[in-house]
Amino acid sequence: MNNPQLLVDALLEEDRLLRCCLAACPQELRDGRGPGQSLSFKETLAHIAFWDNFTVDFFTRKLDRKSLNPQPPLDFEEYNRQALAAAATWPFGEVLARYLESTGALTRFLNGHWAELTPRERFDLRITLKHRRQHRISLENTLDRPDPLAAEA
Repeated sequence: MNNPQLLVDALLEEDRLLRCCLAACPQELRDGRGPGQSLSFKETLAHIAFWDNFTVDFFTRKLDRKSLNPQPPLDFEEYNRQALAAAATWPFGEVLARYLESTGALTRFLNGHWAELTPRERFDLRITLKHRRQHRISLENTLDRPDPLAAEA
């Protein structure tokens, strides 16, 4: 996959599928966790937005020859937890808007900087597609499964 448009198209298709999943999700379930404490829709969107923003920021700094520190933060998981905690206080629409902004930023970055990336960096950026796909499939599975706790009530 040496053509950035192939990756961008695949990311946009994952975005389309994720939004279809969102449209099928009852509003009252958007903030609630699924079976096995899987991430809620709101948490998933916040997590993807955090990941995409982190990725764009990291690679932008890495490509900037004047940047002093292109290395990621030392505790990625802690930053992710902080992002999810902050998003928990926002309305769903705010989280969705941030997700859409981060998706746009990632696709613009890929279209604008692909030629500057090494083969290893291109490989690393493909992980964003796998990451997004994994979360979308998890949400689809959550929506397809009845909540075992609701069945007991």
